Amino acid sequence: MGFERKPICLGIAGGSGSGKSWLARRLKESLGVPVSIICQDWYYHDNGGLSPEEGRKLNFDHPESIETSLLVSHLAELLAGRPVEAPRYDYATHSRLKQTRKVEPAPVLILEGLFTLQAPRLRGLMEWAVYIQAPDDVRLMRRIRRDSRERRVDLEETLRLYEHCVKPMHDIHVAPSAAHATWVWRQAEDKDFPGRLTALLRERLSTPELAHERESISAIALGAAGSAR
Repeated sequence: MGFERKPICLGIAGGSGSGKSWLARRLKESLGVPVSIICQDWYYHDNGGLSPEEGRKLNFDHPESIETSLLVSHLAELLAGRPVEAPRYDYATHSRLKQTRKVEPAPVLILEGLFTLQAPRLRGLMEWAVYIQAPDDVRLMRRIRRDSRERRVDLEETLRLYEHCVKPMHDIHVAPSAAHATWVWRQAEDKDFPGRLTALLRERLSTPELAHERESISAIALGAAGSAR
């Protein structure tokens, strides 16, 4: 499957519970064109077979927990107009499932994850990137809800991971990556950013692929969000 023009690749980064998945879904629902979402969480290394004690030592909030080379390869394939079989991850057993998920190429590709902006190889494939900045307490509450509903992780384990992995790794690896974002969305202060981003992407889809035009549109449409560059 191919496209007349190169797909737009948008990266969405931010801390755990910042709303990365929500923003990706919002864009997919509102753009009016095919959108494929790639979640960095799918690419955790396979740690199946570990004992419960060994499993508790895993740090899923460190960049090395992700098989970045496979993610880069898959994203490059999608940008070239070819589908990929993305892995599925079971958080309860720390293992990859045998079943994969097929991701089709699309005019807009969205990569969302903690370390979307941390790896230069990934940044090199993106046209634009958003870093979502949300208060720590809000992010923790959202993580508690998600872990209990979607990942079969109880409250005590969520709090243990937050104290020993999530918060320190956020401060060391995730928050500094905002420096590589096109825009930093201060979520609590700017409720209109998703709408402006949607409008920008629509404009981008309808204009020729000229670098200076992209920069002009970017500056006009999203200047109020704040730039990290």
